[in-house]
Amino acid sequence: MNITIPVSAIKAARKLLTRIHFERLKLPVLTHVLATIDAAGLTLAVTDLDHWLETRLPAAIDHTPPDITRFLIPAAALAAAARGDQGSSVQFKCLSTPGNTVLKLTASCGRMPVETTYPPEPVSGFPERPAVQGHITTVPKETFVALQTVAGCASTDATRSVLNGVLFSPDDGGTLIATDGRRLAGTPARVTGREFILPNAAVRVLGFPDFTGRDAAIQQPDDGKEPHVQFRSGPHTLIARTIEGTYPNYRQVIPREFLADATIPETQRPALISWLRSLDGKNGKDGHKNSVRLTWEKPGHLTLTLRDSDATGTHIHVPITISGESQPPVIAFAPGFLADALAIGSTLRLIDGISPGMTTSTGSSDSDSSGPFCVLMPCRCVAEDAAEVGAEQAAQAKVA
Repeated sequence: MNITIPVSAIKAARKLLTRIHFERLKLPVLTHVLATIDAAGLTLAVTDLDHWLETRLPAAIDHTPPDITRFLIPAAALAAAARGDQGSSVQFKCLSTPGNTVLKLTASCGRMPVETTYPPEPVSGFPERPAVQGHITTVPKETFVALQTVAGCASTDATRSVLNGVLFSPDDGGTLIATDGRRLAGTPARVTGREFILPNAAVRVLGFPDFTGRDAAIQQPDDGKEPHVQFRSGPHTLIARTIEGTYPNYRQVIPREFLADATIPETQRPALISWLRSLDGKNGKDGHKNSVRLTWEKPGHLTLTLRDSDATGTHIHVPITISGESQPPVIAFAPGFLADALAIGSTLRLIDGISPGMTTSTGSSDSDSSGPFCVLMPCRCVAEDAAEVGAEQAAQAKVA
């Protein structure tokens, strides 16, 4: 049996399939790609036991033996096929002998044909495709774009498994929520059916351009007992095991009233986010992570000052528009968390120096459902006496 596939199709399929890190798995059979031949053509699939990801490829198939409808492609063979010459095709030849199957790959590299033979792996050891039976709902591509907006705030702490994903909630017309306990991001989105928590690995797959670029169908079990949910977009299908457990009541941590708003101009926001990300992860001399303190001494400007464990570091001035009942309070945030929050919304809304802050899109109302938002816990600030504050302000004025 010969299967001929354009290199461009192999490259695109591998970019998608490797979003499931099957090549790193320890069980040998799971480091393979399942190739299935049916009346519709060729389908490639990978799994890590919690996720099943498949895609259909254009392929020319010759002489399909009745006993070969499925075979395994090693991860190394798929990678080698993707390195074929641009504009060329690769050929998989599956040779069946009693009790054995040999896979040969022929690809053009540098306009020279290269043939490689791979040892067989019994297809019987590959897990079965999870079956999902239930209601199917079409959701717009904007839902998957919104999913990537909040995904960065989901926890990666293995001890907090229920937070290691994004909550799909049909409440309030549809909401996506992600939190790690220090920040909480949410956005309205078209979400129907029952509530479920989608794990981070599945969220990463749905960030693939083919999912964010077109509408998709979501299928959920009718009885709610089956732990899988299915997403289908064009030739791609993702089946993910949802996270079991009860998601925390996120509504109780969302502030409802604010005393001051500070809006950063869109022309300044990218540079500010870039500066904050450059500070993320850096530690002070005693190992404590740095924070950025926000002060408002200069009219119409926000001053962000890097604070480490024992000294005042670099600072930056950003023009802002202030509104609300009072002057914004002095407050400090982790630089990376503040960067993520500002990427979601350019208006920083504050109550005082110890309460959570919140970023929203410009013009959003007090309702958290009116647009994307991010609730951000502040860092503790070491108390400073008036003389120290005055000296720091004088130094900043001199530099300015």
